[in-house]
Amino acid sequence: MKYLTLKENKPFILSACSGVLLTLTFPEYNLEALAWVAWIPLFYAMEDSSPQRAAFLGFLTGMVFYNCGLSWIHNTLINYGGLHWILSFGVLGLLSSYLSFFIALFCYLLRRVSANNPIHFFLFAPVIWVSLEYLRSTHSEYGFSWLGLGYSQFQNLPVIQAAEWTGVYGVSWIILLFNSGVYLSWKCWREQNTNGWELKTGWRILSVTLLVFALWLIYGSQRLTHFSKNPDEKIKIGVVQGNIEQFMKWNPVYQKFVINKYRDLTLKAAQKKPDLIIWPETATPFYFEENPNETDIIRNLVREIQIPLLFGSPHRKKIKNKKIYFNSAYLLSGTGETLSRYDKIHLVPFGEFVPFRTVLFFIEKLVIMIGDFGRGTEATVMENAGNKIGISICYELIFPDLIRQSVKNGANFLVNITNDAWFGKSAASYQHMSMGSLRAVENRMPIVRAANTGISGAIEATGKLKDKTELFVEDSFITKISPATSGKTFYSLNGDVFCWLCLLLTGLLGFTSRK
Repeated sequence: MKYLTLKENKPFILSACSGVLLTLTFPEYNLEALAWVAWIPLFYAMEDSSPQRAAFLGFLTGMVFYNCGLSWIHNTLINYGGLHWILSFGVLGLLSSYLSFFIALFCYLLRRVSANNPIHFFLFAPVIWVSLEYLRSTHSEYGFSWLGLGYSQFQNLPVIQAAEWTGVYGVSWIILLFNSGVYLSWKCWREQNTNGWELKTGWRILSVTLLVFALWLIYGSQRLTHFSKNPDEKIKIGVVQGNIEQFMKWNPVYQKFVINKYRDLTLKAAQKKPDLIIWPETATPFYFEENPNETDIIRNLVREIQIPLLFGSPHRKKIKNKKIYFNSAYLLSGTGETLSRYDKIHLVPFGEFVPFRTVLFFIEKLVIMIGDFGRGTEATVMENAGNKIGISICYELIFPDLIRQSVKNGANFLVNITNDAWFGKSAASYQHMSMGSLRAVENRMPIVRAANTGISGAIEATGKLKDKTELFVEDSFITKISPATSGKTFYSLNGDVFCWLCLLLTGLLGFTSRK
């Protein structure tokens, strides 16, 4: 039996190293600085390889990255989906393979269009990556933007400010540009010959890299300074985190317990006279407006405190003699009247619906607890005391285009209600919250987040997190936000123009590249 030598294994080791480094950049490790060098081992491994071999190395990087970064899926599938642990590994493996395909395709295209030309590599690597990241993130049903590269920088506030123009994908672009620039400069230095052409090219690439990065940071720093000098009138919002165990939520035995807990926490928050109180996703253990006794309890509570209440509740209605369930958010006035309702648009695959049901019939058991949900059709904006609230429920926070639709419809602050108890004590809740930072910057709009169990809190228009809670803690607190008063951002108005330009350029490269 022939064993591979260390030299022969080196490309595989380097590819795996890139996968590990990428994992460490995201919550809960939060070593975001590693993102700026994480791709270099993979680029080194790809040197002088064929496009096909480069694709394999990229796939290996992706499998390490996504299997590690999405390991929390096991908890959800086993504990709440009732799936056998062996099958849960299979589901995670399939998802990781799908996501890794995009890294593989990135490496393939990069090797094909750049060959050994460092200038082409430097210019095209960020463009190709943004194109592919956008494609895998935006599908109306099956898009999955989790662990998008730009989200790794949610705490690096100067870096993410340009997202008001480019969306989160611009942050991914600058990360790839920096990785490419550093790698190519080092490569040119290694391969310099007597005439010094490679060395000059390396210095030029490094100079451009540092210049673009410096300008990016300068812009970000200036925008941070601008928002710190222009505070708007703030409103007070009470946030309730019930920390209700999943097995309790729909057990009739605990219904009274759940309602009383939310009542007690709400009365506590109401003592500080907020302008609005928010409960998390599916806070009510019943169908609001369908169960009259329980519905009256909620309405009477609101009348007692005389403060508007925004909360999550399922509801159902008959459509063509078929009962359809919706994951919804309600807004009640201070007198207990229903002002508005929003039905969740972007559902969670394998959680709120089964994709490709005829093929994946064996996964039907994953949705036994909740069944298939219907989809909302409009990014509803709720009005309260002169403010307009854009609503998202749980998973919807990770989709930039969906959130900006609320802003286009007139929202001046955003609310995300969620139930992250499904994730257990894992990195998922931190990863989920981090994505909100980019939504805030993209639209220059604060976000208030109410979770059943962590992480609740607020995000300023600069992407800064504040007043955040811990996981699996019962809490009730007041946060202050500054509703947007200035005009909409370029991204809010125009969406992913930057991505479409990258897609156009990638398409042209693919068409013109040599076979």
